[in-house]
Amino acid sequence: MSASSPDADLQPARPGVTWMPYVVAAALLVALFLVFFVAPRERTMGEVQRIFYFHVASAFAALIGWVGCAVASLAYLFLSARQGMEVIAKITDRLAHALGEIGVLFGTIVLITGPLWAKPVWKTYWTWEPRLVLMMLTQFLFIGYLVLRAYAKKDVAGRKLAAGIAVIGGPAVYLIHVAVELWGGNHPQVVSGQGGGLQHPDMQLTFAVAIASVLLFAASLVHLRMRHHAFTDELEDAYLELSDREDARS
Repeated sequence: MSASSPDADLQPARPGVTWMPYVVAAALLVALFLVFFVAPRERTMGEVQRIFYFHVASAFAALIGWVGCAVASLAYLFLSARQGMEVIAKITDRLAHALGEIGVLFGTIVLITGPLWAKPVWKTYWTWEPRLVLMMLTQFLFIGYLVLRAYAKKDVAGRKLAAGIAVIGGPAVYLIHVAVELWGGNHPQVVSGQGGGLQHPDMQLTFAVAIASVLLFAASLVHLRMRHHAFTDELEDAYLELSDREDARS
C-alpha cells in the first residue's frame, strides 16, 4: 500500500472557460434587445416575424450540430480501427455525442418556434411540405443516435453502431437545405432565393447578431457537454479499476 495520504491522488477539477457564460449571456441580451427594440416591424407578418431571428438561428445551430456529429462520428469509426489512435478516437466520439445532443436541442427549438410562426402566416401550425418533414425525420434520426449512444455506454460495438446512424444524418442535413429547390413547398426562403424580407439594415444587423449569439451559445453548450462526457468516462474507468482491485483482493 502506498505511504502517501489518500488525498495525494486527488486532482483538482479541470478549469472551464470561466468567461464564456458571461460572453454568451451578453451576446444573447444584445440579440434580444435588437430583436424587440431595434428591428422594425415587418409589414406583412407583423410582430410574429420576430420569431424568425431565433428560429433561423436555431436551425443553423441544429444543422451545424448534426453535420458536425456526422463528421465526428465518421472520424471516430476511422480512428477506432487504427492502432495507437484510441485517445483521439475517444475524443471524436465525445465530440460527436456532444454535437448530437446540442443539434437535437436546437432542432426541438426549431420544431416549436416554426409552428408558432406558421400559424398566423399559413393559418395552420403544420404542413407536410418536404423541408418540414425532412427536418422532423432528421430530428428523430439523431434522437435515435442519442438513445443508442446512451445505451451503449462503454460497449465499443454499440458506440460504432450509433456512429453509423449519425453518419447517415449528414446527407439528410443536405437534403433539408435543398428541399425547397428540389421539391418545392411554401416554406419561405428569406436568407436566399426569392424570399426577400431582410431589406432593412436594422433587420440585417439583428439577424447577424442573432445568428452569432445563438451559435456562440451552442458552442458553449458543446464545450460543457464534452467536459461532462470526459468526466463521466473518467468516473466509469475509476469505478471499473476499483472493482478489479476489489476482485483481486477477494
